[in-house]
Amino acid sequence: MSLSGVLSVLLLIFMSKHFVRYMSDAAAGTLPTEMILKLLLLFTLSYLPMIIPFALFIAVLVAMGRLYKDCEITAMEACGIGIPRIMRITLSISVGLALLVGGLSLWGAPWSEKRQYDLRDLAKVKSEFSFLAPGRFHEIRGGDGVFYVEAMSEDKSHMENVFVFLRGENRSQNVFVAQRGVQRSDDDGSHYIVLEDGSRYEALPGGSGFRLHQYQRSGIRVSPQDVQAEGRPRKAWTSAQLFATANAADMAEWQWRMSMPISCVLLTLLAVVMSRTNPRQGRFAKLFVALMMYIVYFYLLTMANAWVKEGVVSPAVGMWWVHGLMLLAVGLLLVQQLGIRWVTETLRLRRA
Repeated sequence: MSLSGVLSVLLLIFMSKHFVRYMSDAAAGTLPTEMILKLLLLFTLSYLPMIIPFALFIAVLVAMGRLYKDCEITAMEACGIGIPRIMRITLSISVGLALLVGGLSLWGAPWSEKRQYDLRDLAKVKSEFSFLAPGRFHEIRGGDGVFYVEAMSEDKSHMENVFVFLRGENRSQNVFVAQRGVQRSDDDGSHYIVLEDGSRYEALPGGSGFRLHQYQRSGIRVSPQDVQAEGRPRKAWTSAQLFATANAADMAEWQWRMSMPISCVLLTLLAVVMSRTNPRQGRFAKLFVALMMYIVYFYLLTMANAWVKEGVVSPAVGMWWVHGLMLLAVGLLLVQQLGIRWVTETLRLRRA
């Protein structure tokens, strides 16, 4: 229950912030309203690998703090259920969530990022025609063409008496005249105007005349959207693409994705250790210190990731040393709380 509550609050904060931004884009006409929910869900999926470990950390910290405050941990230890067993139980939960986070981080989030860019590309094309008005000339293709329509339907999908001028390669010029026109979009984000019952006038090079072509249907690609994955940020690349290269920046992104499930386990261990208090201290006694340790851990991950990208640190060292420091800190805190004698006695009993 604690995990679901914390996760719900964090998701609400993240989603509300971006919902306002998407609404402002829709009001400005750069984002169709039907894409807002899709983008919001995709954004949530891409950020879940970062939110879940932190939510689990807070949930374990608060739940264990309550058990210490109500002396339930003391009663459990009197019954033979000590910290090692509690750690095994919490670790079994965190490992299961780490597998989920790993799947989201390595496959789900990159797919979500790529899909967001696809929708954004499609929105750019649609926004180019969102303010079309009949009886006016409009530039298209960044000024390489002119579009005119005499009449349009209310949803702007069907047009009548269409005129299109396009400037192509090698200074070629084409004029399209059609009685009707329909807007079409492909799944890859390409946007077309399908002209029906019209003519195309093709200007010949050197001003030597023109050719006339009659057609029943002719498609004009308004804005090419063939955006390759290499032209987008690395967070939109697949994990296989990142791992297949020897580039330091690619390895930094891949190690960042791997760090999310690892942090899920390490933060659970840290929460169990940091939640140990006496009844007089209260359940939130070490919450501030635990949050500061999380901030330092996350900052070190970000710094190590930047070092790998810039070539300051070898990818072989990469971000792994940060996880090693966190594991060492958890071990030292555990020894400090339980005592060296308890640790050595536990190891002796296990060997026996």
